[in-house]
Amino acid sequence: ELLVQTEELLQKEATEDAQFRSQFGTRWTRPQSSTLTKNLQDRLNRFAGNLKQAAESDARIERSVRDHSALMSILDRRPIESALPTLARPIMSLDATEDAIVGALKQSLRQLETLGAQRAGLEDMLKEMKRKDDILPKLMTSVGSYEDLFRKEISKYDHICEEIAQNIEAQEQLLMQIQAQNEEFSAIFNLEDYRASREKCYKQIQAAIAKYREIKENINEGLKFYVTLQDAITNIKQQCSDFVMTRNIQCREMIEDVQRQMAGLNFQDRKTSGSYDGSYPTVGQPHQTPRTSAPQQRDPQNSPQPHPQTPYYRPPEQPMVPGYGHPPPPYGNPQPLHPYQPAPAPGAPYPPPQAQQQPLPPSHEYGQPAYPGWRGPYYNAHGQQPGSFPRPPYAAPAPYTYPNQSSYYKQ
Repeated sequence: ELLVQTEELLQKEATEDAQFRSQFGTRWTRPQSSTLTKNLQDRLNRFAGNLKQAAESDARIERSVRDHSALMSILDRRPIESALPTLARPIMSLDATEDAIVGALKQSLRQLETLGAQRAGLEDMLKEMKRKDDILPKLMTSVGSYEDLFRKEISKYDHICEEIAQNIEAQEQLLMQIQAQNEEFSAIFNLEDYRASREKCYKQIQAAIAKYREIKENINEGLKFYVTLQDAITNIKQQCSDFVMTRNIQCREMIEDVQRQMAGLNFQDRKTSGSYDGSYPTVGQPHQTPRTSAPQQRDPQNSPQPHPQTPYYRPPEQPMVPGYGHPPPPYGNPQPLHPYQPAPAPGAPYPPPQAQQQPLPPSHEYGQPAYPGWRGPYYNAHGQQPGSFPRPPYAAPAPYTYPNQSSYYKQ
């Protein structure tokens, strides 16, 4: 599951990268995900191969458990001795002497145990006598032959030796009796088959224990493998998560950069295609400054000055006085007319008076004029201040009237 989640992280990131690459084309300049994730993909492929082999090993272990479940079922007995076969009474009895034979054999075995206990007592008595027997003082005080003294002292152990000899003789007779009774018992109770079944049971227990240890060892190796693999996959998943997070941050930053580049290209395209064609803006649209392409710009110092054109009206030479603002602009280029300014009548020395023009609504302020003085010196009436008229002699010219004006305008 961890491996699948890790592969899904990388696949999702690669899909998003391919989508943006197809969307932005050559502007998407960062490396492809498949190039950066090659090492991670190789490690994930190795882990996938290890998991495949582990799955095959798990299947073999499960198959081994199923195949040997009957063999290992003998290990379920508690205690294990209960799985051993027991000696059963024969199905058919000819003379009903089975109980007598069994009783006699048990009695002989008990007598054998009694003889063994007596012999152990005689052994302890002999050791005690040996510990207390000290012949050295007698040897020091003896004046006769030492051999007579030794025979006399050894005779003290004669009765113990007689008892030991009697015990051994009785044991030999009893063993011969037990052997005869055992042969009779084996013939009646079919002891050979019983021994064969027990031997078979022993081998089955031995094989079940060996198979159990083998399966347990394989399971322990599988658990160790999965724990190690889980740690490795967790580590690589963290690396993939960090990689995807870094790529997402880089993706957002690159999207912003590409969008800014595309916005700049669109602005340049508008500047190139939106050159001034001499037309006037329509009503309700803001007045735009005429733009020309960069190759058409001229250096004002090096370019030849155009010949001055004769203005429609040249006022008399007067000194610059405050109140009229800037001097008249040069007439090197034709002055564009304001969209709301009517064209001058033929032969008129200057545009109609201010009273004949429609005032601009306050909501149609179009920002700065196209270039300084584009309305002309006589159209900047709003810039005059009281008391800024020229000093006398001053004579205001009579209001100009059109030739076709009605009598209303002549009043």
